[in-house]
Amino acid sequence: MWLRYNTYGKKAFTKTKTTIREALLMDTELNPVTKTVQGNADKYDLFKVLMARYKKASQQGFFFEMLWILYAMFEDRTSAFLYYIGFVTEDRRKVIGNKDIQKSIRGVLKLSEKANFDFGTLYGKTLTIRKVTTWSKNTPASDEYQKELKLLLNRKAISSPEFLQCLDGIDFWRDKRNGLTHALFSVNSYETAKDLKPLTEQGYQLARTLDNAVSALRKRDQQSSIRVKFKLK
Repeated sequence: MWLRYNTYGKKAFTKTKTTIREALLMDTELNPVTKTVQGNADKYDLFKVLMARYKKASQQGFFFEMLWILYAMFEDRTSAFLYYIGFVTEDRRKVIGNKDIQKSIRGVLKLSEKANFDFGTLYGKTLTIRKVTTWSKNTPASDEYQKELKLLLNRKAISSPEFLQCLDGIDFWRDKRNGLTHALFSVNSYETAKDLKPLTEQGYQLARTLDNAVSALRKRDQQSSIRVKFKLK
């Protein structure tokens, strides 16, 4: 069910068969539309539409929209990475419920029983992924889950030095993007504008590297071998 509102915030109507693709192509200034993305089909449609918007924004020099889309991609792909290695639930927001797996994850991340997981921020997710990839290279597995995790992370797109450099690049990119956002009304507009294009170009390359790593974790049927083996939900 879609909820559509007019420019005054009042409900115009509530039921329609509009797809995500059609909704995103609507005049969003006049007809903002909200719908939860459900399943891989919705996500695939959404990704294609957003990439089309990214390309159009690039052609017209709308760098702020490009940065917004790239940031959303980083958030989505880092959450997907944690999902496919079995760290988070299907909503990709909470740590997995299996207590034995939780204990194993704490061992990988060197977290005490009372320490909180930080899967809710881009910084927290890149930090977690960096810890996991470093652990996989330097520490022996202590249980069956960790053995499977090491096998999963031993893929070229993840085990290569370029992937850790990508994580460092995302952190730098995020800080630069945040700095530009905060400087919009306090720094000369020319000084801000000259940084936007190279930042979008760098962000796009980082997003591709990150997406390649996530793809390496998936099976052809869009599932994760570690989630299937340990029946994680």
